[in-house]
Amino acid sequence: MSYKTILTVLTSADTKSSALSEAAALACAQDGHLEVLCLGLDQSHGSYYELGTNPAVMQAAIEHAQNRAQEVRDAVVPELKKTDARWDAHTAVAAGNDAGHAVVASGRFADIAVLPLPYHDGARPEESAVLEGLLIQAGCPVLVVPPGTSAGMTPERVVIGWNESPEALRAVRAALPVIKQAKEVHIAIIDPPGHAPDRSDPGGSLAVWLSRHGVNCDIQVMSASGERVSAKMARHITETGSELLVMGGYGHSRFREALLGGATRDTLADSKVPVLMMH
Repeated sequence: MSYKTILTVLTSADTKSSALSEAAALACAQDGHLEVLCLGLDQSHGSYYELGTNPAVMQAAIEHAQNRAQEVRDAVVPELKKTDARWDAHTAVAAGNDAGHAVVASGRFADIAVLPLPYHDGARPEESAVLEGLLIQAGCPVLVVPPGTSAGMTPERVVIGWNESPEALRAVRAALPVIKQAKEVHIAIIDPPGHAPDRSDPGGSLAVWLSRHGVNCDIQVMSASGERVSAKMARHITETGSELLVMGGYGHSRFREALLGGATRDTLADSKVPVLMMH
């Protein structure tokens, strides 16, 4: 498997996003095609179809969102022309609270999406909605790139955050082209449940499967010792000098994670390296 269709979604005319340059670099490295979705958001109301919305007001809001999308495209195209990637840049519009739904059609036919980190001080509210829409509704693997980092997608050291979940296994499958190129692969397991199917050999089945793909890896079982799992994982990534984290995303419902927090949100917020995720 290789990544032949790489998607990135932009909602701002600020072209300094590391996600754009990383997506272009990945397209070149994989001899793939970069699809850039330039999304214009209407923040004036929740939905274009709300009861009682004046048609003229609704049309003006849509046109404003279309203009915003075109502004993003106009800013992006000169940057894309500087790259060696094959690319297309499309526009789309959405209500501000519906950004996730707007990206589903593009995400369904992408091999991987590259997005900026949605949880930091300068993040826009729609960025988390885009991430969730691609992961959960489109079923698309997503590479999340924190500010100031470079994925390169040829990391020498990779950490797999393993918890025996279907999401984690899908993430490993999606990351296999990258994992196979790494010199070191660390399977990190934090506080494995005593009733897990692999409780006698945590991570053993995953390691065997990876070995048959030519991947040499080690397994490290750790205790959180009162820390948040995300903090423990971040420390392990630093200690191993790893450049990429592979993990499942949103094992709990988005509603529960929004209310209570969760491993996905916390890990992304704590991460100093790119994270390749799958739901």
